[in-house]
Amino acid sequence: MGEVTIRRAVREDLPAIIAMLDEVDDLHRRALPWLFRQVDEPRSAGLLDDYVSKQDRTMLLATTSEAALAGVLYMFMRQPARAAIVQPTLIAEIDVLIVSRSVRRQGIGTRLVQAALQWATDKGATRTELGVYEFNESAHAFWASVGFRTLSRRLVAHSKPGVGA
Repeated sequence: MGEVTIRRAVREDLPAIIAMLDEVDDLHRRALPWLFRQVDEPRSAGLLDDYVSKQDRTMLLATTSEAALAGVLYMFMRQPARAAIVQPTLIAEIDVLIVSRSVRRQGIGTRLVQAALQWATDKGATRTELGVYEFNESAHAFWASVGFRTLSRRLVAHSKPGVGA
């Protein structure tokens, strides 16, 4: 694999990132077909452009010495709900983490998360949050291994019987 570098993405990286994200989309469509659908039009680079151009978002890449894309993590800053009982804070939200199958279990995901947590700290976040679907047991194990703990659970009830069963 060679040496791995973690760096912030630039616009020129977006085509390779989009190709990598197709793998994650397939995983979610297979596991939750009632929620995720096949989209025929190609993913728009514009959807990801904010992550490389705005200061309250970041997209981090892991690349190998051969310049191959090994992993992607993107995240953004947000305020919590504006209820009086909720402590005022700034939260960093990890939106996506994906590591290429060919280089998994080599510490790349951990390095991306460490870089993300540092970025969040530098931006003034008091904590970092993310969502993981229940079906994704390997993701649950990974996030626990890098120090994340369950804060709450989001439940769903379908209005049509049999949907999501």
